[in-house]
Amino acid sequence: MIVLPPLPFRRKPLSSGRTARLFLVLAAALVLVPGCTAFPLKTQQVWRPASRHDYPSAPIGTDEFEAGLDRYTGSRRRPVTSAKLLQNGEEAYPEMLRLIREARHTIVFETYIIENDDTTETFFQALKDAAGRGVRVRVLVDAAGFHRGFIARLDELTDHGVEARVFNPFLLSWTILRGNNRDHRKILVADGRHAVLGGINLSDIQDGDGFTGWRDTALRISGPGALDAERVFMETWSQGGRGWVGKNLPIASLNPLKKALDRPFVRDDSGWPGERPVDDGADDRAGAEDASVDADVEDNGGREPRGGTVHAGAAGSRPMVRVVSSSPDQGNSPTYDLAILGILGARERLDIASAYFVPPYNLRRAILSAARRSVRVRLLVPGVTDVRLVREMGLRFYGELLEAGVRIYEWQTPILHAKTMVADGKWLVVGSANMDSRSYFLNYESCLALSDPVVAREAHADFDKDVEAAVELTLEKWRRRGARQKTLERVLVPVAGQY
Repeated sequence: MIVLPPLPFRRKPLSSGRTARLFLVLAAALVLVPGCTAFPLKTQQVWRPASRHDYPSAPIGTDEFEAGLDRYTGSRRRPVTSAKLLQNGEEAYPEMLRLIREARHTIVFETYIIENDDTTETFFQALKDAAGRGVRVRVLVDAAGFHRGFIARLDELTDHGVEARVFNPFLLSWTILRGNNRDHRKILVADGRHAVLGGINLSDIQDGDGFTGWRDTALRISGPGALDAERVFMETWSQGGRGWVGKNLPIASLNPLKKALDRPFVRDDSGWPGERPVDDGADDRAGAEDASVDADVEDNGGREPRGGTVHAGAAGSRPMVRVVSSSPDQGNSPTYDLAILGILGARERLDIASAYFVPPYNLRRAILSAARRSVRVRLLVPGVTDVRLVREMGLRFYGELLEAGVRIYEWQTPILHAKTMVADGKWLVVGSANMDSRSYFLNYESCLALSDPVVAREAHADFDKDVEAAVELTLEKWRRRGARQKTLERVLVPVAGQY
């Protein structure tokens, strides 16, 4: 047996330059690895582009279109007793506060950004007052969306009987492992019968008309769909707070094993134990009461008020809604599939607004397909943004869209924050999901998909007003962007999946 002598080894001291490079590599790993645990391992979204998967493209409004949504989003259609489009904080905040103040049994409220300002103070007081009159109130907020130091103010709510939790409390919990997976949902549900979903957070800067505050959109529905929104909240509620038992990992393939290990220790916290009984038929029995919410239509001589209210029994088929949610612990992204199926289903016109536009591959294919089959496609994106890096990344995709005939408009002041899509004057999506990989694959998101010509036509009309106030980006102008911008677009390609 021959024993070889050990090879000489001498550790080189780390120079300041090598130390800096090592630090940058480690920092990058800490930023990118959490995202990689969610984005690449969403098996269906990886498999579909690789296999040249073709999504169904049945026209919006057909049974085939609805069957595709059933299959790809896992959602169910629910009847709507009334619906109202809410533009900007000017319309959304009063409606949300009214629902909170009129609630009799339960309130769930989930949001992302909360600023320490007058708007939040008004909402917090309304929630405390509701708890004081015996309403069961739950509030869920994301740690990343808080104004710095504001998280301690949740004690004000709990001291007044409100149940409050923080999603991903970072260094205070093991959930730092999913710190890159944010609860970006905005959901308010009162009594399981009225719900508001959209992109609007709590902040003075969103309390305006789109010019004096951020341009944003929400949708209020009444009917059985509100219960589906409440169920989405309860699922996220069970994932909030500290501890590791019952908390999902942002790796879909590992969750079945983790759930099996956690099962003996998990307490079911996904409902209202011992509280109000709920059933899907309750809203139909309360239809007359729901209609009184929008009685100002009749009082106004039959003319609809600003906000496009619809009622059960309106001309045509009854309005229907879906609540579609997605989370990083799923093997697919229902909000992503919802957007693609809606784009492929458009036949005449398609209006899209997105606060952050860095569209993944299949979404880009769908938009290009719509434009090339003569659908009038208009895209409203920010010209000024609170996250400049995202706009820089999105610009690289504008060229192929413009060449295909998509018209792109940039909102100038103050900031576009809406996430909407309306097609063919009969179908509308409003929610929290932007058209980027972060929303579809990393965040917890929720959307309402409403089938109703009254509200959809109003959404088209509002979009017309928006593009009149925006600046159109032409192909010639896009081609003249500078060398710095083009270089930045190429450099940012490796991290595009994080945005």
